[in-house]
Amino acid sequence: AKGTNGGTFCFFTTELRDEASRTAVLGDRLRDAVDRGDLTLAYQPLVDPITNEVKCFEALLRWYDADQGVISPAQFIPIAENDDLIIRIGDMALRQACIDAMAWPDTINVAVNVSAKQFIRAGFRNIVAAALQVSGLSPSRLELEITESVFVGDLATVDAIFRDLKKLGVRLALDDFGTGYSSLGYLKHGHFDKLKIDQSFVRGCTENGDTNPAIITAIVALAKALGMETVAEGVEAMDELDLVKQRGADLVQGYIYSQALPQEDVLAQVSNGAMNFTPNGPPRHRSDRISIFRKVGLIHEDHYYQVILRNLSKSGARISGLAGVPVGTDVVLDLGHGQLVVSKVVNATESSQGLQFETALISAGGGGFMTRHRISPYSLAEAGIPLAALGAGAFPLAKWRDANKTVPRFVQLDLTM
Repeated sequence: AKGTNGGTFCFFTTELRDEASRTAVLGDRLRDAVDRGDLTLAYQPLVDPITNEVKCFEALLRWYDADQGVISPAQFIPIAENDDLIIRIGDMALRQACIDAMAWPDTINVAVNVSAKQFIRAGFRNIVAAALQVSGLSPSRLELEITESVFVGDLATVDAIFRDLKKLGVRLALDDFGTGYSSLGYLKHGHFDKLKIDQSFVRGCTENGDTNPAIITAIVALAKALGMETVAEGVEAMDELDLVKQRGADLVQGYIYSQALPQEDVLAQVSNGAMNFTPNGPPRHRSDRISIFRKVGLIHEDHYYQVILRNLSKSGARISGLAGVPVGTDVVLDLGHGQLVVSKVVNATESSQGLQFETALISAGGGGFMTRHRISPYSLAEAGIPLAALGAGAFPLAKWRDANKTVPRFVQLDLTM
């Protein structure tokens, strides 16, 4: 209930009990792993998209458990943040990252994530200074990545910490910009050297009708006006890379260049003198798809066909049940309940077709998708789409169309399921 911002209630279930038990067990294992020094760092490059040259590596935590194998940071970081364990982990990561960066060329910085608990703890400035002193790393090569969650507390204290860190000479980056407690007031004091555009604005930014390109353009323009660099996070496809490059992002981070690398792989790159990464990824972003197997409708000209919906994403679908459908055909997919999607056939086999939507769907919650707008059932009935709930009715236009139908262009196949 607290996780939903309070003011509500939830029923306790066996699933909640089991989840709490798994979390407690994982927390115990995490403490043991920290004591043994099992957590390691991997480094993902931040690359200049014009020259493909590495400018910085971000230190990312990795945990390999002997029994459970690789455990995702998405699982163990929230557990660590629930108590002071995140401070121990954060201090270790900061110290080790500075040591590792000393083996890289002086032109390459290292970025380290800092949790809100770690940031506001008394003496954090001294922890950073000690890591720099022990490693010998120049302060200008260390970038501290901070999320907007640090601004929830006492702003005067937070502002004082920022000033202390800037006096130390380190660089500051605002991570996941635009997804948290966003306020332009955080930027006016000039503490930050870099804005990281959250991957939620990058993923799918090339889809038709997506507003994220405009948001990316606005963030880049804002950063440039304030003298800050920008990083586009989570870039995985070539069309996404082209878009963020065109919109002026200074650096790019994501699988399009490289996943996070262990220190030995980074050093191998350094020894070869090749600190450039060639972009490599699919030509286009492919939206997340869900597998489905249900009957839906397909409208072409004045005919209504029954098809099987095989999978669905925000930008398209795969259907089967029709033959003789050429690529390039304009159709309308009827998902039911007034959800009509204008589509184009972009690939086809003898009995199935791939559709690309003119306007992307939106999330329906629970992993599903839906149209942004719905058509009135009376309008659908007037157009001739059968609506049993309305009865036969008296729809003159529909009756006229029934009497003047053209020859069907496609062959309806048997949909026996």
